[in-house]
Amino acid sequence: MSTLSVLLSSDLFHRIHAFQDGIHLDVRPLKALEPVSFFVIQTGTSMTCERRAALHQADALLAPWYAAHGTSHIPCLFRWYKHTYDIVATHAAYSGRLEVLDFLDAEYRIGFFRDLPLWTMAAANGHVHVLDFLHARQYMASRRLEVTDYVGSSSRAVTWAVAAGHLAAVEWLHTHNIACSSADAQDAAAEFGQLEILQWLHAHGIGQLTTWAMDKAAMNDHLDVLAWLHDHTNATCTTQAMDDAARNGHLDILQWLHDHNNMMPTAISVHNAAATGHVDVLRWLLVHDPPKTPLSTWAIEGAAQNGHLEAVQLLHEDGWPSTTRAMDKAAGGGHLDIVQWLHEQRSEGCTTSAMDGAARDGHLEVVQWLHSHRTEGCTTKAMDRALHNGHVAVVWWLIENRPDDCADPGFESVVMTGRVDLVQWFFRHRRSKSWSRHAAIANARRFGHQELLVYLEKGVPDACPCQPCALLPQVPKETCCIQ
Repeated sequence: MSTLSVLLSSDLFHRIHAFQDGIHLDVRPLKALEPVSFFVIQTGTSMTCERRAALHQADALLAPWYAAHGTSHIPCLFRWYKHTYDIVATHAAYSGRLEVLDFLDAEYRIGFFRDLPLWTMAAANGHVHVLDFLHARQYMASRRLEVTDYVGSSSRAVTWAVAAGHLAAVEWLHTHNIACSSADAQDAAAEFGQLEILQWLHAHGIGQLTTWAMDKAAMNDHLDVLAWLHDHTNATCTTQAMDDAARNGHLDILQWLHDHNNMMPTAISVHNAAATGHVDVLRWLLVHDPPKTPLSTWAIEGAAQNGHLEAVQLLHEDGWPSTTRAMDKAAGGGHLDIVQWLHEQRSEGCTTSAMDGAARDGHLEVVQWLHSHRTEGCTTKAMDRALHNGHVAVVWWLIENRPDDCADPGFESVVMTGRVDLVQWFFRHRRSKSWSRHAAIANARRFGHQELLVYLEKGVPDACPCQPCALLPQVPKETCCIQ
């Protein structure tokens, strides 16, 4: 038999290929497919963002691969990357790729994949044709999964279809009596604003309504759902409805809850609106005289931390209390205008955490202002954290202006900056037994700081760039000062 005949024979080619070393070129790009664990209890009413992101990442790899090779190379993929069995089948159900499911059923039987959430994945994306396929093949999740109510069973199929707004899939699952847990289906419909599905579920007696329904509808600004629940059901809500609506700035929801449910704002409502800067909501809440509780100090603190000066001023005018944490958090967030306003208008002051936090996040202007206008000062944490986060300007300012607060931060933190001048200063002024030239070289190499590496390995004149050292007579040395 000629060589050409052998090479042109598909059967012989695959037999020869089976004895070759290495991974087939066509499947190499799919090595990046991440295994997704579905054996984790899911308590929410919709697919988690992490799982959805994992499936979208898989689609970005598999879609062009299927376009180029179809399904014929799937066995080769499974042979080299055994961890891809689950993600290929699950992705096929989620993305509605019936040709892939057909291939898997023909080659392996779909029951081989019974530990996977194929019902749930198909329903979550509204793929009724995949549900038809699974039903025709009598696909069932493993008994272990059905008993434990893990994601791999079909128990979340109805709820996830409801959350995504796929009424056709919900109707199909109900008509075909697929074993699903639907107790929280109406809650899910309300949470995600699926009013038409909520009405259908209510009419068919599927699921129960809890306070979750109105609480989450309020949080997500589904006023039409709230109104329908109020007019057609006995659903109630908790104070969380108003608290979450305030956090998200839904003034229309707050007004409706007050007018129709006689709800009053709480201290948490005020904190949520202030911390998120919803000034119009905050004004409305304060008009309705929310009670001041031990939690009331959180309101000004939250607004200060997130830089909402107008909210801070409104709360101050309304007599809300605060603590030193307000200025501490404002400084840590770099909100100098709020720090200055609190300093001038309120008496709580701050602690050393203010300058420590400002230094940590590189807010030099705030550090300088606190140094000039406040007496609390800082701790050695200011230098340590500024170094760790690479805020060299803050580090040098602390060295020049607050040297007593500059302890030995550990050689690794200094070397991480890659700055020769900083290494020189700390070796001269804060050198301890923990300093080692050999270790410094290793860390400079690890962090890729070439200039510092040259200084440490080849040696340069020993000179510290700080002002006090500049006044001292210099004694040039041909070797590095670090031993």
